[in-house]
Amino acid sequence: MSDQPVAPSAAASISEALIKAAGIRIVSSSELYPAHQQPGDTALPMLVVDNALGRAVIALQGAHVMAYRAAGQREMLWVSPKCVIDAGRPMRGGIPLCLPWFGPGPDGKTLHGFARTMPWTLIGAQALESGATRLELELVGDATTSALWPHAFAFRLEIVVGSELRLAISAQNRGPDVAPFAFAFHTYFAVPDVARTRVSGLAGVTLIDKMDNFARQEQQGDVTISAVTDSIYLAAPARQTVHCDSEGFNIESNSRCALVWNAWTNDKNMADLGAGNHVGYLCVERGDFADYAVTLLPGGKYGCSMTLSY
Repeated sequence: MSDQPVAPSAAASISEALIKAAGIRIVSSSELYPAHQQPGDTALPMLVVDNALGRAVIALQGAHVMAYRAAGQREMLWVSPKCVIDAGRPMRGGIPLCLPWFGPGPDGKTLHGFARTMPWTLIGAQALESGATRLELELVGDATTSALWPHAFAFRLEIVVGSELRLAISAQNRGPDVAPFAFAFHTYFAVPDVARTRVSGLAGVTLIDKMDNFARQEQQGDVTISAVTDSIYLAAPARQTVHCDSEGFNIESNSRCALVWNAWTNDKNMADLGAGNHVGYLCVERGDFADYAVTLLPGGKYGCSMTLSY
């Protein structure tokens, strides 16, 4: 382990007995991702799941899945070479969780909510009879979050790591007032060349093209990338496939929206992305946002799931 300090609030929340029983290891981000930390940055505790069916790395900050691969397969997720790993900073790559809002926040600046930059607590972990590993993480509202989103809440994420990766998010409004809410699994898929990559499963779906003044149109055929792309797909089918050369990644979700994003050459204007790095990833996100954002009634719950496979 590195001697770089680990974020204390997150490290203290981990039950040693819980993770040992499930065969999980705690590893510092400075050991797993040394190139992504600078002097003075705070190393983050990460959970490493490595079973006979697959391997995953999950940061406690943001309940953020950083890496996943099934046994015998290549890495499915992409982390930007310019990603900075530090306490309280969003991480570019893997599967960030965007909630309780998607896009600009109430202040018009904070993107994609606060949950992705806060330490979550591991509240459950077990080795399943199938050989997969199940984890459950939680983020509960406090005085800090109330200043950002004035609602009492509990967010939970279940992760099952096996021959496929399953994520299930839930959110409960524990306050007395209605709460506007939106969510997305902001998945970065690792691809050999985004220009040779296509996404099937969205043909005929109504999309909102954010690069064309939010114009609405119908998707014709598979989605391909040849310029900056940022499109929201409404009432998306449950299943999409990312085709990259002879390989493919499958996405299944019961959420109602999809989003396809790549910065293309605008990557040079994003410090944690960097010029030329748009080639190696494609974001295909699932969630409920835009027209399908929800309102949580007092005591109300929201939930959706996503399964990734080869």
